[in-house]
Amino acid sequence: MSQTYDISCDCGHVKMTVRGEPKLSLYCHCGSCRELYAADVLGLTGWDEENVDLPDDSKLFHHKTDGKEMHRYGCPKCGMTMYGRHKPGIPVIRHNVFRKNNGGKLPSELAPALHLFYGERVLDIDDDLDKCEDGSAVGL
Repeated sequence: MSQTYDISCDCGHVKMTVRGEPKLSLYCHCGSCRELYAADVLGLTGWDEENVDLPDDSKLFHHKTDGKEMHRYGCPKCGMTMYGRHKPGIPVIRHNVFRKNNGGKLPSELAPALHLFYGERVLDIDDDLDKCEDGSAVGL
């Protein structure tokens, strides 16, 4: 069954619609994600471009990391990051955006399948998910 997710920032200024199933859902431990999102671990979903109705750029802030093709976009009013673009360029939406718009819970169909770049981790996570030391599990 194809899902539709209507998501928004904390203040409602930025709204997005996401349809279908993600290409991936995982926890990323790479230093680049930690730097871009100021987080020890990034829980994210990656989507085919045609499955995400992205907001008009004029409604967003844009931040790019120095020297890398990694971008994040969000609401200039409340500051909430709505999505990013990393390799391979697809929109990625953090798990917490879906939690915020789903009563604090990540929809079960968006559950992460693995840990990526676990070799770069700054904290150990004891769960049953596969732990890929690099990005090879998703072709990076």
